[in-house]
Amino acid sequence: MPWKLIDSARHADTRLELYAKDGIFMIRANGLELMNGFSHDSETAFGRLAAELAPNQAPNVLIAGLGLGYTLAAACEALGPRGTITVAEFSPAVIDWFESHVRASVLPVLPKNVVIRETDAIVHLKSGAQGSNGYDLILLDIDNGPEPLVRSSNATLYDRAGLDLLRGALNADGSVLLWSGFESRSFEATARNAGFSVTRRAVANGPRPELDHHIYVLRR
Repeated sequence: MPWKLIDSARHADTRLELYAKDGIFMIRANGLELMNGFSHDSETAFGRLAAELAPNQAPNVLIAGLGLGYTLAAACEALGPRGTITVAEFSPAVIDWFESHVRASVLPVLPKNVVIRETDAIVHLKSGAQGSNGYDLILLDIDNGPEPLVRSSNATLYDRAGLDLLRGALNADGSVLLWSGFESRSFEATARNAGFSVTRRAVANGPRPELDHHIYVLRR
């Protein structure tokens, strides 16, 4: 059974499309697959890692990018009622698709400690919305790694200026987590130059190592 186009929307410089097959969903950005529900083990691992790395019992968490919600669902399950989770999603269509089509099978009950905001992650970070204490964890789940895919402006998140912005939004014990479909030595070097320690965790995504997904953990 082929993928069926459910809806499409254009926001700024991005064309997004929602597809469905056998009750599972996929999102494409500018014609390229961004994520699909048949393969979300690494997104689930990504969300669970937030609870593992939370430096206190009531963490203040930012998830940049909603997508199909698998990262959010895993973080909610792992953290339970502890702390607060803010999701920054730039596309109103993605938020609508999540509520209208996806959430019933991924996160049927949205916890009270979760807020989904229609906002660009960079704008959100620059606004100082994290407050004086900063975020304990920032999860970047926007592109397929430290290269712009959904929006050209996302490149700012992965260069020195963006990393300085992320570092300034964290509290003293905070961490940035980045989901990536590939390994990037140049990004690792840039992050270290920005004052982060960098570790990378591989998540198996098939029988061959070159198919692995990766989670970068950047600590102040």
